[in-house]
Amino acid sequence: MRQEKLILFKRTIAQRKYAFQKTYSKCSQFVRLISSILFLGYIVSCQKEKISIGTNVSDTFYLDNAGASMRILIEGNTLSHTFLIIVHGGPGTGSSFYNTDYISQNIEDKYAVVYWDQRNSGASQGNSNGNNLNLTQMTDDLKKVIQVIKSRYGTDGAVFILGHSFGGLLATSFMTSGNNQSMVKGWIFVDGSHNYPLNDTLTRQMLQTTGQQQIDLNKNADKWSPILTWCNAHPGNFTLAESDQLATFATSAETYMDEVNQFDYLTYIKEHLFSDNLTLTALLFNHLYSENATFNNELAKTEFSSTLYKVIKPTLILFGQYDFICPKGLGDDVFKRISSPQKRMVISTVSGYNFMFQDEGLFCYEVNNFIQQFK
Repeated sequence: MRQEKLILFKRTIAQRKYAFQKTYSKCSQFVRLISSILFLGYIVSCQKEKISIGTNVSDTFYLDNAGASMRILIEGNTLSHTFLIIVHGGPGTGSSFYNTDYISQNIEDKYAVVYWDQRNSGASQGNSNGNNLNLTQMTDDLKKVIQVIKSRYGTDGAVFILGHSFGGLLATSFMTSGNNQSMVKGWIFVDGSHNYPLNDTLTRQMLQTTGQQQIDLNKNADKWSPILTWCNAHPGNFTLAESDQLATFATSAETYMDEVNQFDYLTYIKEHLFSDNLTLTALLFNHLYSENATFNNELAKTEFSSTLYKVIKPTLILFGQYDFICPKGLGDDVFKRISSPQKRMVISTVSGYNFMFQDEGLFCYEVNNFIQQFK
């Protein structure tokens, strides 16, 4: 009996050993299979990313820098090896608004347009990075955008930057910092601000002068009167709250002018919500965060008039005659102070704050000619 039990025990051990070896063999095969897949994935990920070169390209990728993952959409003719970077307004809005059908048909057919969402803007991701949300860091971000474009599409590519509104301040910071301007062929300044204290002063003056003219013509007197009353009570040395109030008045003032081709952001968003896949949730939260960020207090004091003499690159300045938010006096100041011998300023008589939307034909004509001349 004991011998039979011993034989049975040995047989059981042998069976378990065989089962273990069989299971181990299957596991080993499975592990080798997973390892092979992972290794293959590693090899593929290490290969050079496929870059689209053509006349009708749409490439999306993200640039990681200092805690932010910034969305970049490149559309149009990359075969031209010429890139126009949109430095959007804000802080905290996004580049999607500039990606219009008209620009697609009249600029992207010739050159590639780079729709870059700044940190904490548009469809960009990453942490809130409050400590990194400042003009110095964002200037470095723009530098990295240019470096990535040249790395992806060739170092011989011609790069131009176009700054609108706050993007004008950011682009000016870039152009006057170190040797940054050597990275670009030219600079386009559209309804931008490079000097916030001067901006507030010019906005107040324009509201007062135009407002009084409109009242004398008996046009929207009921709307202009409270604006004039406020401006008369706030002569200068504006706080951030007063600056914001000026911007609110300036936004409304443009809609009171019969000469302006009106542009409504909300209507634009409704029309393009689904066709353009606008990332409204990201846009909203990024905008709310950036709009209330503490660095806006520093921006309110920021000016680059004193350093504009450093700019020697070709410059195109585009302003709407009825832009109360960033009055054309800002363009005059840039034109007067830069050292570039190749500079041009164009005023649209039917535009306010959004030259590229309100006078699309003139905008694309001037931008295309400028790029063609200096690429």
